[in-house]
Amino acid sequence: MQRELLRLVQRLLRSELRRRMRRRLRSIGGVAVILVLAVLVYGLDQWLTEPRMPTPNPGSDLTCALRSVQDGDTLTVRCDEGVLRIRVWGIDAPETRQAPWGDIATEHFKDLLGNAREVQVQVVDIDRYGRTVARIFLNDRDLGLAMVRDGQAIVYESFNNSPVYYEAQEVAQQARLGIWSQPGDHQDPPAWRRMNR
Repeated sequence: MQRELLRLVQRLLRSELRRRMRRRLRSIGGVAVILVLAVLVYGLDQWLTEPRMPTPNPGSDLTCALRSVQDGDTLTVRCDEGVLRIRVWGIDAPETRQAPWGDIATEHFKDLLGNAREVQVQVVDIDRYGRTVARIFLNDRDLGLAMVRDGQAIVYESFNNSPVYYEAQEVAQQARLGIWSQPGDHQDPPAWRRMNR
């Protein structure tokens, strides 16, 4: 609650700073007010920004607090050393702009996480963009595998050769679950990204 209140104050300060900067500066007092507002906005920015965690080594096992879900295969966690954004290993979910499939996959991932406060993170790799790629577990349940099994993501063939994932995908396809319920480009997120850059 305090964090939301501080963010609200930060937005109000930014708004006031923009408003005052649009006005003509008529006095030294006006300049002083703008400087004070700028310092306050900067200070709140620094205080509200949590430190990023140093890149963990592949093979690391971490227990982290769940912060947020960005989409069907990306989430943010808070570990002891800071905040870490994670790309879920071995799966590829429809992009958010692939309406409605991206939103459905994101909501399903959130549902799988439920009210979890902590998840287990098994770091597998660091991708070419510098993102941490990891398997995510909740009570020993592999959530990436669950996304594939429920038809909300595909096996990321370039990086995942696990027979268990391919079997789960085949079962989801045969049962016409999730993305397999209708044909379309939502069944191939990598191809969709190439076509929509």
